Order: sequence, then C-alpha cells, then structure tokens
Amino acid sequence: MEGQFFQRYHGRENTHSSNALKLLQRLYFFSPSKFYKTLVALFESQGSDQLMPQFITQDTKNGKYSVPDFSIQQLSFKLAVEAKEDKFDMDQLERHLQGLMNSDDHKFKMLIALSPSNTLQSKIEDLNKKYNDIHIAHITYIELYEAIDNVLDHNRDFEFIDILNDYKQYCEDEGIIDFSDDTVMVRLAGDTCEFNIDNGIYYDGANNNALGFKYLALYKNKHIRAIGKIAKIVEAHEEDGKIVYGEAKYYTSEKIINDSDKRKIELATEDRAQRYGNAKEKHWNYIVDEFVEVKNFEKKSKRGLYGKKKFSLKNDFGISNYKKCTIFDIVDAMNKVGGWE
Repeated sequence: MEGQFFQRYHGRENTHSSNALKLLQRLYFFSPSKFYKTLVALFESQGSDQLMPQFITQDTKNGKYSVPDFSIQQLSFKLAVEAKEDKFDMDQLERHLQGLMNSDDHKFKMLIALSPSNTLQSKIEDLNKKYNDIHIAHITYIELYEAIDNVLDHNRDFEFIDILNDYKQYCEDEGIIDFSDDTVMVRLAGDTCEFNIDNGIYYDGANNNALGFKYLALYKNKHIRAIGKIAKIVEAHEEDGKIVYGEAKYYTSEKIINDSDKRKIELATEDRAQRYGNAKEKHWNYIVDEFVEVKNFEKKSKRGLYGKKKFSLKNDFGISNYKKCTIFDIVDAMNKVGGWE
C-alpha cells in the first residue's frame, strides 16, 4: 500500500509542503484533540497550551451578565509553515513573520520552519526576540513525525498509524528524514546464515536499497537467528580475478575500508561465487561489529517471510532510548517480545 496517502511526484519542496499540510489536516480530522496536543508539543513552553479548547464551569468572566452553567472557549490562531529540504532564506522567513504580524484576526500566531536538520537555532532565537508576539519553532521532519507518533495510541489508532507510516516512508524515500537509528532490517539468510554469523558480514544485490537502517537481522526457518549493528556498507564485485570496490557508506568514525573489512569482503565474494556463481555482479556487503544470537523471536503465522521486513526499536520492541541502546539491549527486548504475526 506504499504511496497510498501522500503524493510522490516531484515539485520537490512544494511536495514536501503539501504533504506536511495533508498530514496535519488528516490528523485534525482524525482527532482534533491529538492535533492540538501535537501543536502544544511542537511549541513547548511558548504558551501553546492556550490553543486547547477550554471547558469552563460556572464561567464568571461573562461580564455584568448572568453566569452560564458552562462555556467552551478557544483562541483563534494562525499557523504558517515553511518547508525546506536544505537551507532557509532568512529574508523569506522574515516576510512570513511580517505577514503574520499584520494578521489582526488571530490571537495566537505561529510559524514552523520545517527542514531535515536543525541548524538555525541561534537565528531563530534572534527572530523570536524581534517578533516576540509570534511563536516560532524550527523543527525537523523527524521531530514532526515523532510529535504526532507520541500522541497516538498504538493499540487503537491503527487507521492513522497507517497514514503516519506512509508519511514516514515518503520522507525516507526523499532523503529528508533518517530513522536508521530506530530501524532493524530483517533479511533472508537461509543457507548463508551460519556463514554470515561466523564472519560478521551479509551480502545483498546492489539493486536493493542499502539506506534507512543501522541494524541487520538474519531470518531463517521462521525465526530471526541473529542481529548485528552495521559498521560499514561496501559495494564490491570481482573483475579479472580481483576485488573491485565501489560506493561505501560508514556508520563509524573510521571512514576507510581496512584490512579486516577487505578480508570479510573477500570471503563474502568467494562464498557467493561458490553458492550462486555471481561474484562479478555488484553487491552490497554489510559489515557488522558482530552478529548476536536471538533465541526467541519467531514469525508466528503459518507463512514464512518473503523478501524483507522492518521493525522499529521504539514502537515494536519498546526501546524508547533507542539512540543510546546496545545490541544486547535490542536482543533482550526481542526475546521478551517473542515474535510477530
């Protein structure tokens, strides 16, 4: 159902803006309360709790007139969003703020500067001082996603979770969001499982996407057998009897392919030459620190896994502090969960 909710054609930043708008619009129609809670989270400590509807019994602020049994009140507000995939034009942001200043019909005025990374904090603080009647937040696409994810009930809000997951996939496809710290990719190991575990390497065709996950899990016979944290991903193939190295991606501070890495890649190339006769084809080589055994994580439905599957450390395994967890923390959490359907 990929692409079900959010457009994929490219006006680039115009598409980013329209999809962010569509996400917030869908959230409002799904649950106004969760929409307002998201805004409160995004504009933390800026008085945004005033946005929530107020339910007041015996309202004494009715002036000289009689006191009603109860009243429901809400401030009028205007939210402007500027979405970028790179740098902001500060003059453009100022023009947005000047437009908001001249909007007399709204009591509460907000501007969100939305981008892949949060690099404007000092400049945003300057704008906050200059336009102190407007609440400004510079947030990343990840922070927008997480603010919404945090207000959802993952045991009940299935309808909107599907929408949010599609937005997440759109952002990952566009390279404006990176959830690799939170993502385990499950790949089929089968006959190579023991080789992968013994040598700390997994190989896969170069036509497959190698981005978006820092953990690789090996699946065999309806069980995840082991999981490892990826250190490096190296494209390699054999040419005239020698290993030719291509593109590399690094998740460590060491941005080189060392002798130990080369030995692992040589073994992987030899292994696929013997098993599949495809040593000359370009493949990704996933080098891990080590593969750690998983003892109790099973696919419980009748059919086996075909292709690949992603798990979220936070949502599927309950690891909220996933950016600081160890591979052993993940294994413990998986063993406790016990599997999936």
